[in-house]
Amino acid sequence: MRMLFLFLLTLLLGLMIFLKFEMNEARKVSDEVETVYFTEEYTINKTDESGYYGESTDGKSIYFKKEKVPANENIKSGDSVLVYFDKSGRIDGPVKIEKID
Repeated sequence: MRMLFLFLLTLLLGLMIFLKFEMNEARKVSDEVETVYFTEEYTINKTDESGYYGESTDGKSIYFKKEKVPANENIKSGDSVLVYFDKSGRIDGPVKIEKID
């Protein structure tokens, strides 16, 4: 009986070690997947206390909140910004915003 119990515990330990290595490999592969973005250029034409309004050269308009802009960027009306969107879809809005000098 003890031998069977010891054998099952050893088997369980081996399975756990195997799963740990497999999970590390899966995590490594998921980190290597690169997210693809596309960009659009907008000119800021209005700001308010919570965000920015902009328009592109082809007439598209955008609004994004100040939280999306890095703290070191000082954006005001008339500035041009480059807006990054996730290529898989624009559901979540802009991913990153940077000012064009």
